[in-house]
Amino acid sequence: MLMAHISMLSTQGEVEVLTLLLAVALATALAARALRFPYTLALALVGLVIGVFVTLPELQLTPDVILFIFLPILLFEGAWNIEISKLLANWLLVLLLAVPGLLIAVAITAFGLHFGAGLSWLIALLVAAIISPTDPIAVIALMRQLGMSSRLRTIIEGESLFNDGVGAATFVVTLDLLAITLAPSFTGFSRDMAGAEARAAIWLFAGGVLIGGVVGWLVSRLLRLVEDRLIETSVTFIVAYGVYLVADLLGASGILAVVTAGLILGSYGRRVGLSDLSHEAVDNAWEFLSYVATSLLFLLLGVQLSHVALAALPIIAWATAGLIVGRAVIVYGMTGLHNAIARAVSRWRAHARARGRPRPTPPSWNPILLLSGLRGALSITLALSLPAYTPGLRQIQDAVYGVTLVTLLGQGVALRFLLPRWPGLSASQQPSRLPEKEAEPETLSERDG
Repeated sequence: MLMAHISMLSTQGEVEVLTLLLAVALATALAARALRFPYTLALALVGLVIGVFVTLPELQLTPDVILFIFLPILLFEGAWNIEISKLLANWLLVLLLAVPGLLIAVAITAFGLHFGAGLSWLIALLVAAIISPTDPIAVIALMRQLGMSSRLRTIIEGESLFNDGVGAATFVVTLDLLAITLAPSFTGFSRDMAGAEARAAIWLFAGGVLIGGVVGWLVSRLLRLVEDRLIETSVTFIVAYGVYLVADLLGASGILAVVTAGLILGSYGRRVGLSDLSHEAVDNAWEFLSYVATSLLFLLLGVQLSHVALAALPIIAWATAGLIVGRAVIVYGMTGLHNAIARAVSRWRAHARARGRPRPTPPSWNPILLLSGLRGALSITLALSLPAYTPGLRQIQDAVYGVTLVTLLGQGVALRFLLPRWPGLSASQQPSRLPEKEAEPETLSERDG
């Protein structure tokens, strides 16, 4: 299925290419483990080398490959393994970072692209909307391998999984506005147009959550009637792809639909609908699917990033600067606001232990949150999905490739070497050779933080 999108090879040729890619991914993963280097970043580097030195024109990512093959697997698996109780305990900070935080980051990045790179406001907003959402695939894969505080990881994963809906809505609305302004009959933006775009953006976000929530709850209840681990595993697979397709068909965010369904099935559905034997079977199946999808995606992503044109360097520089400034503003601003609210609530309800009451975060976490804003497959997908009429299409795509490369490799490598040495992270938060499920429990000071 994947190779049908990537090339026009024969069936035997498709199998050969797929086997070769998996072999390269396995060798890269073994080398990365020996060097204690994040294997996702190692895969991107290997793909980059392949793209530069090996002529493989059939190895090209397309929007459909990422959107309809990779994303449902990786998003569902990520949401499936998040403990919803921990996510609810940190809901305020996740919400602040994923919604108003992302919109602020888009505005700051667009400001720099307009006044620094000379792009028009709509094009600047379009580029900013493409590159502002953090990539859940890159972040989750990196954080799991490195290891860190479960609370900090939950915050980063939650933000990454949910800010895509806001970014997608901003991208779609901006692209629609661009199409309207480029239409020959365009005479001005009316109030009706503004209302229609606002309703579309709201439905993209709310519709995805609603569809995913309803499907996740219904399937969780239905799983109580089944006592076969193979059938239960198949049901979760159908939900991951089915809810994405249904949401996309109804004009809602398939990304948010998958995330919401995965969260509900991974918490409520796991508790009420699956036996212990089924837990292990489903976990193992999704762990393997995620590993294969991540390996192929990051290899192909590296190949795609090898095609950056030097002419796009000025836009890449301004976009990267805008992203860094925007990320710093929202991380320090939103954590400051969150901590102020948490302290106020604590004083107001000093003797209450209400579930979901916000708790302040340590200042030492802010640099980690700052560097965790990696970009990856989602930004590439949005850039590749731009229509042919987009002004400066090739330049925009090259700029997105360059920014993704800088953040994925630059911030990813910096995060890898910063985590073991950063003060304020306990030994149990630092990288360990133990699997995540066998990691030591959090210390008392880290829980209090």
